[in-house]
Amino acid sequence: MLAIALTLLVLAATLYLHTRKSTPQKIFNVYSQPGKWFHLKYASFLVLLWTRRLAAKLSPPLSVKKLETMKPLSEHEKAFDATFFQAVSKNGFYFCGGIERRHRAKANGLFYIAVPELGLLESLKLPNTLLDADPASVLLMKEYSAEGICFTPVEPMKKWRVAFNGKMRVQASPSKLVDVKLSGDWTSSLPYFFFENDMSAKCLAKAIACETWSDDFFKTLKSAHQTHYEQMGFFSGTLSIDNKIYTLQMDAFRDHSYGYKRDWTLMHRYVFHMLYLENGTRVSIGLVSQPATTSLLLMGYVVPADKSIHCIENCDLVLYQHGENGTPGKNYAFCFETDNETYDAKINVIYEAFHFKGNNTEAKLIERFIECEVNGVKGKGVSEWHYNTTRT
Repeated sequence: MLAIALTLLVLAATLYLHTRKSTPQKIFNVYSQPGKWFHLKYASFLVLLWTRRLAAKLSPPLSVKKLETMKPLSEHEKAFDATFFQAVSKNGFYFCGGIERRHRAKANGLFYIAVPELGLLESLKLPNTLLDADPASVLLMKEYSAEGICFTPVEPMKKWRVAFNGKMRVQASPSKLVDVKLSGDWTSSLPYFFFENDMSAKCLAKAIACETWSDDFFKTLKSAHQTHYEQMGFFSGTLSIDNKIYTLQMDAFRDHSYGYKRDWTLMHRYVFHMLYLENGTRVSIGLVSQPATTSLLLMGYVVPADKSIHCIENCDLVLYQHGENGTPGKNYAFCFETDNETYDAKINVIYEAFHFKGNNTEAKLIERFIECEVNGVKGKGVSEWHYNTTRT
């Protein structure tokens, strides 16, 4: 009995001392650190995630046709439905473009094309991205299109049409404009990655457990939720620049996001890298800081040449150690891990440009076209660094 009493006394004293621990300060007043209840919160949220995902697996599968349809915008003034495409080739061509549908027949739209002999080309209104949406996008809801940019679904998770038609500015000679027409098919037989069900449960639980829990926190977590999925693929098409024709065969990527609202003011920072290696491996890895929900969240996956898919579980690219002042480095390296392999990535930026979103006032995004080397295998890629322009 004495031993039991002493054990209980020690446990009580330990618990008392633990509750007296102070909450660690946020790094740069943004990035939350694990607190005294971190392990308990982590375990409880991880169990909740596993339970929800088990229920999702036991439910009827998601309809890819329903996922791929354009979504009616919610009544919120910041409602959105967005898609984004990018592609790279071994011989140095890149492109990326996107349409973010908004209310009032508006869209945030952008398009970049990199051509070895010309450098980077930018759609004419950049860095402004606020465009007038086309009638086919607003009324018919058949395509994501605005002012020469067009993405048209053809077969769910299999095929999209990608097109750009208009003038572009040569970044190296801003006064020089060229007539550009890009047209082709994005196709895929690779699996899509549905973040809500497929991203690492451990990474999400860790990010949530670092935050201070309250009723308001969980309400914000729910209201800020966005549906997001990504898919690797290929692009085949033609590019015409002032009537000079190029044939393109490219590794490619696309995503689709939609939800009740997309409020860029909630986001502090993020960085995403999409890497395409010469051995057929594809990588998508992101670090997101949205302090209202998760001030530091790691997400991503690797798709090897065998078409399997592996969640990224760990990464030593610490967001607040890279470009917190608004100027990220152009040569850097980081490591990341999946369930079965560790990867060492080296990044070298070839071209970069920036544009704005959120009525051109809320967010600055730096688009970067890169060369990479991962575990000794060379490749190309695209990275995007986001900064909140409403914070001081």
